[in-house]
Amino acid sequence: MKLMHIITSIFLIILLFKLFPALTVSAEASETVFTNGKAKIDFTDSNTTGTVRINMVSESDKRVKVTISKNEENSQTYAYNLQNNTTAEIYPLQMGDGEYIVKIWFQATGSRYSLGMTGRYSVKLSDVNAPFLNPNQYVNYSDESKITKIAADLTKDCLNELEKVEEIYKFVIHGLEYDMHKADTVQSSYLPSVDAIVDIGKGICFDYAAVFAAMLRSVDVPAKLVTGYVKPDNEYHAWNEFYLKDEGGWFKINEMKFDGRKFERIDPTFDSTSKSSRKVLQFIGDGTNYTKFQEY
Repeated sequence: MKLMHIITSIFLIILLFKLFPALTVSAEASETVFTNGKAKIDFTDSNTTGTVRINMVSESDKRVKVTISKNEENSQTYAYNLQNNTTAEIYPLQMGDGEYIVKIWFQATGSRYSLGMTGRYSVKLSDVNAPFLNPNQYVNYSDESKITKIAADLTKDCLNELEKVEEIYKFVIHGLEYDMHKADTVQSSYLPSVDAIVDIGKGICFDYAAVFAAMLRSVDVPAKLVTGYVKPDNEYHAWNEFYLKDEGGWFKINEMKFDGRKFERIDPTFDSTSKSSRKVLQFIGDGTNYTKFQEY
């Protein structure tokens, strides 16, 4: 819930992106892979996974940022950190079909960055929900993750998608508690580690949303980690949306109605911290209380 300081550096990168949109030093290695000796942008599986894989070619002692936008007027720009070693990271292409522009920025001095390379690729998703069915830097899990195995066990006897969501939701809201100390001290570079969060049993809203999204995706239910603002104080917050491919139904745990074939909002942090109070559930159910900023 106290995530405002996490995105301070993101706005700086977005500003740089707007100031230098034409600067490019990309080098195309193939139709889907771009590299210039410093970094690599790999769109090889983008149409099927809804993600792009990026890594440094060699280690650096400087910070590295990534911005992703679409080649469209008024496109949103998503900004991320990239590890300055050679580990590949996965980023979502969550804005639908179209040409994506990926830029990598290298730290110059302090909070100033210079554009290091650019890659462009026209994405045509095989599944419109692919970005919300696969791991990425914010919703980071694998087949070997602890949460994947927990989710599989929780849902093994479920008869439909809504039952899967309910079992995982109960696990998250009852298994985690809000960490006030972490909320007050979290750093701007923080990324959730879903297995560690479950092991510790507490976290901030970013953590709740990451665990819930990862567990749902692992059982083939499309799920978003959403960031934005909530009333009454426009506090920065993270919550979830999930997609039911079937007819939907009533959510037994809090008696909310979810229609099939669309994304539905749910807020595991508020539900957990309020112990599913009726007042808070009514708040969550009222879409006017939430203003979405970005989704992952």
